Order: sequence, then structure tokens, then C-alpha cells
Amino acid sequence: MRLERLIEDIGVVDVRGDLGTDVTGIAYDSRRVIQCGLFFAVRGFTTDGNQFIPDAVRNGAVAIMSEDQSLSVSPVHIRVHDIRKAMAKVADRFYGTPQRSLVMTGVTGTNGKTTTSYMVRSIFMAAGMSCGLIGTIRHVVGGHGVTSLNTTPEAPDIHAFLADMAKEGDAACVMEVSSHALELHRVYGIDYRAAGYLNLTRDHLDFHGDLEHYLNAKSRLFADLPGDATAVVNLDDPYAGHIMNVSRHANILTFGMDERSDIHPVELNLRPDSSVVAFTTPMGELHCRLPIPGRYNVMNAMAAAGICLSCGLRSDVVKRGLETAEQVKGRYEVIDSGQDFTVIIDYAHTPDALERVLSSAVELAKGRVIAVFGCGGDRDRGKRPQMGEIATRIADVTVITSDNPRTEDPNAIIADITAGVVRGSIHEVMPDREAAIDRAIAIAEPHDTVVIAGKGHEDYQIIGTVKHPFDDAETARRILRTKQ
Repeated sequence: MRLERLIEDIGVVDVRGDLGTDVTGIAYDSRRVIQCGLFFAVRGFTTDGNQFIPDAVRNGAVAIMSEDQSLSVSPVHIRVHDIRKAMAKVADRFYGTPQRSLVMTGVTGTNGKTTTSYMVRSIFMAAGMSCGLIGTIRHVVGGHGVTSLNTTPEAPDIHAFLADMAKEGDAACVMEVSSHALELHRVYGIDYRAAGYLNLTRDHLDFHGDLEHYLNAKSRLFADLPGDATAVVNLDDPYAGHIMNVSRHANILTFGMDERSDIHPVELNLRPDSSVVAFTTPMGELHCRLPIPGRYNVMNAMAAAGICLSCGLRSDVVKRGLETAEQVKGRYEVIDSGQDFTVIIDYAHTPDALERVLSSAVELAKGRVIAVFGCGGDRDRGKRPQMGEIATRIADVTVITSDNPRTEDPNAIIADITAGVVRGSIHEVMPDREAAIDRAIAIAEPHDTVVIAGKGHEDYQIIGTVKHPFDDAETARRILRTKQ
């Protein structure tokens, strides 16, 4: 595609070189540049893409796009006001605007994005519409999954995925939209048919600074919705009013336990392995059996239902999709090795998520709840004592351990956690995560519930700067086998 076509209306400041040049590929990583490629020199948090312009040219770049002044090493240099917004627009155009071929849906929130996205995909599939997925655990294109590196990738990767989805026959796409992606304009210019807002609680403050900036990042998804789109909003969340106010162009559909919500439960029977629920919706009542247990998964199901109903899918299709939704790895995942107590793996790594999963366990458990959790290193320290308080307040027994300590001392992280524990609570400290899981399983009695929280689907533990193989589910299964 010719450069002059690619850079139309993207905020160009000035150009040096021939815009008649043809571009055969785009990249923001100099190592991925191909012959006759366009390289986006993006300033990152640890490296500056402008430093890699010579490498990009050596690898075949015929054009460079940057916010910086023209550099003589590049054949064509395009300076723009905002490199990330420009990159998103160029990527969409380069891949032929594939989003137009797909029903685009997005889900954002501190907790619940992955499960809700899987439910949305299941509903579209129940409607006979192949649905792509971009998310935390994997990206799915044409029914084939690949492991994801970021919840929401960089814009060129997103549009490449969308192009592959359209080529492979997908009719829809559901995307987990992270606050990082919104802040960094990775989804800039994507027209969502429906976007779901789940919740906002303390997380990522090491990146956003405070909750106000975190909320502002989430708000961008809804402020940019077009007039024919729908914002599907959790009315129970304290920031619901703000999200509805910023969704000034879009239709509003609310969900929640609050009976003022457009979608809310009129019957609810929570079971250890499922939930039987009847929702009221603008399209009538919807009765279904959710195969994924937990009260908060009922909320996720209402969000998914709202998104899909907003896209024109029928209630019977929504019911079928929810009832056939797959168990998401590491999301309230029950580990059954024939033991006489319950073991649950969950990704809960924020105060709110930990409170939700432990409260659900208490609600469903016939015996004690035993919690195993830690906090990640090089991340928001403020949530550590909060999580210590939550765990020791709700669980009968808590084993405090390491999560991904990264470059911090695990014992220092644990000290931050224990600063918040409830006085008189039963808790132990075991920095070695495998030993902590072993301890929790060893003390579990019939009908108890062991909740291993924090890492969920992750199959590694980051110690220092190295990823070491470690999977909570596989570790629990191996320990359970040795106990039998």
C-alpha cells in the first residue's frame, strides 16, 4: 500500500521523502521489520524506539514514523503528533479495516474480563457465528488459539489478528480491553457494537498512579462509543454513574443484583458446581444453569448476556451459550482428584477479587475455607495489607506465601501483607509457594474448601527477572496424588 494512502488523516506534522513509496509491512519492533516496511518508532517505558531506527532501516524499512524530528538515516521520515494514535489508524488501514467485517465487542473491568469474554464468545458460537477472542490467556482466530503475551496487544497486532479472523471466517470478535491498552491507545479507532463495564477496584496503581487516573483510562472505551453502540454497565458498581455519563453517544443497558438494573436475577440458586438463575431482561425472562459457580460469575453472565442482546442475539441463544460456556483455566477452577474436600484455583490478585472468591467459597462451603495467597513484587504495595486483612477476615485459615516476587525480597512482600492481618486470626507464613499449597492441602479436612489465589492460569513464577515453571493447578494435583 502506498504511504500517501496510509497516512491520510493521522495527524502528520511534516514529511521528508517520497510518499509514493509502497509499504509491504508494518512493525513497531525493529527486529520484525521486513523489506519495504514501515517502522513505528514508539517511545516506551524502558526503551525508546527512535534508538532502533538504524536497525529498522538495515532490516529493510523504507519509512519511519515518529514523534521526533527527522533523522537522516531513514529513506522516508513521517513526523506525527501522537505516534500511538497514528499507529492504530495506520494499522487499521494497512490490514484493510477488518473490523468492518466483524461484530466488535469489548469487555473492561478490574476483575472478570476473561470469564465474561469467554461467555460472550460461547453465546456467539451458539448463534452459529464463529467468534474470535483477544484476551489475557489466549487469542483465538478461526477457532485456533495461541498463547497471549498481553491482555490487549499493541494496535498493529490487534488489527493483524482482526484481519486473520475475517480471513478465517469469524463473524464476531470479543476483546478484553485493559486499562493499559486504553491509556496507550492500542484500541484507538475501533468501533465496538457493545462494550461491557464490569467494575473498578484497586489495581495497576503502579502504572496509573491513583484511582482517578485508572477510572479515566477505563472511561475512554465508553466515551468513544458511537451512537449505534451500547454501553453495558454494572449498576452495582460505585462508578456506574460516571461510566454512563461518559457514554454520552451510546445506548445504555444496565445489569446487576439491584432490581433497578435492566438485567437482574429474579431467582438465584447457588451450588458448589453451578448456579441456577432466572434473569429479567428487556427481551423477557431468561432461565439457565451456569456451569461456572460463584455469585460473581452470575454478574459476569449478566454482563455477557447484555453485550450479546445488544448485538441483536435472541434470548434462547444467550441461554444456550451461557449453559455451554467452558470453564476458564484458573478462574474458579475446581481441582478434583477424588479428595473429600474442594480445591479451587483462582486468578484473584486484587483486594476486591480476593474478597469475591473467598466470599463465594464461604457461601458454598460446608466446612472451613483455607486460603493460600501472596502478592506480586514490583507492583502496587498499598494493596498488600488490604489483602492480608481480607484473607484473614474471611478465611478460617490463611497461608501467606509468595506470588511473583520479581526483584523484591519475598519476605519483605510478606511483611507488607502481614501488616494487615486480623488480630487473633489463624494464619501461617510459608514463602515457598509449593510448600504453602502442600500445607493447605495437608490440613484440609472433609468438606473444607482450599482456595489457591493469585496466579490462576499462569504456568510460571517470576523470581528476580527469570520465569520459572510453576502451575498452581498442576502443583495441587501432584500434591493431591501423593496424599491418596
